[in-house]
Amino acid sequence: MRIRPNRTVLEGEVLGIRRSRDGFGADVTLRVDANLGGGKDDDMTGAKAGDKLTIFAAVPEALSKGQRYRIEASVLGGPQGERIVVAKAAAID
Repeated sequence: MRIRPNRTVLEGEVLGIRRSRDGFGADVTLRVDANLGGGKDDDMTGAKAGDKLTIFAAVPEALSKGQRYRIEASVLGGPQGERIVVAKAAAID
């Protein structure tokens, strides 16, 4: 069986960070400025410029509200549904 790749690179501004109830990680609201995946087969989010996404960050301390980032993310699924998860984040000047 062949599995579709699952990697998306997004650029955007962090609009908000809401810590998880259990204290691990946070849900981050990202306003997408650009989807560098551009509709390629490995882009599982389908995000477009202007979209607001909620993404999960295991280390929310690495992100700041109001800052723009280039974020490499993947979509993970499970019995409770799916969510977009940050793999890497780099601040953009």
